[in-house]
Amino acid sequence: MSEIGYSRGLLKTKRASLSTKAKNKGIMELVSMRKIAYLTIDDAPSKDMKEKVGILASKGISAIWFCVGSFLKKRLEYAIYAIERGSILGNHSYSHSRFSTLPLDKCLEEIQKTDKIIDEIYRRADVRRPAKFFRFPYGDKGDFQHRVFNHSELSERYKSDGNVRREEIQGFLRSLGYTQPKFENITYAYYRKARLTGDVDWYYTYDIMEWKIPQNVHHSIVDSLQKIYEKMDEDAPEDQQGLNYPDSEEIIVIHDHPETTCMFKPIIERLLAKSIVFKLPT
Repeated sequence: MSEIGYSRGLLKTKRASLSTKAKNKGIMELVSMRKIAYLTIDDAPSKDMKEKVGILASKGISAIWFCVGSFLKKRLEYAIYAIERGSILGNHSYSHSRFSTLPLDKCLEEIQKTDKIIDEIYRRADVRRPAKFFRFPYGDKGDFQHRVFNHSELSERYKSDGNVRREEIQGFLRSLGYTQPKFENITYAYYRKARLTGDVDWYYTYDIMEWKIPQNVHHSIVDSLQKIYEKMDEDAPEDQQGLNYPDSEEIIVIHDHPETTCMFKPIIERLLAKSIVFKLPT
């Protein structure tokens, strides 16, 4: 081979090597950009649950469906369908009432009644129940302290009883075998400060807020699918707008409401376009 031919061959090899390095760097950057999230779906099962399970299955996504006991009794086969496709059923109480408005014994009944229904569904599906997860309706832990609850309407006695009730409910959940993953990679300061990591129930770090659209919530900034997209693009990690923040995992909540079924697939695709990778807790 001539010196010119040898030089051209060497140059070609170097270019190929640089191209490979650039490609590998691009892959590594892409991997590092991926954000891990847990997809949770509240208020299931609706009449459209099977359609949504199918959408998720087509994209290789498994979710945690926080189910209302009274809804489960009407649509047992929908819940079995979700289980068979890799999703987990969570407990979202029996009647979806605010726990701070209920007597303590009623709160415990709401939990246990739905727990038994879920056990029966897993038995019928012939699948071992992998874990017991619970989420309070409206995020109201039954301690009169949730932000959407009007504190001014409560007597001082009820306020002082709040922490006692909280511990009673949390202890009851533990006695039934309910757990919350440690979520060590959720790094938001507000999440830690609110004691959300020490409780048994699941909270969330990002609310899609699609539920607001059909309800026409007064003064809501989310009144269309486009506004949902715009909110997703915001960058305010400590204000529960952290989808673009790479240094924390996310617990995302969307709702199984028939009124917003048409938005479900576009929302999931928008989340995937942000390189979000959904997984189930181990």
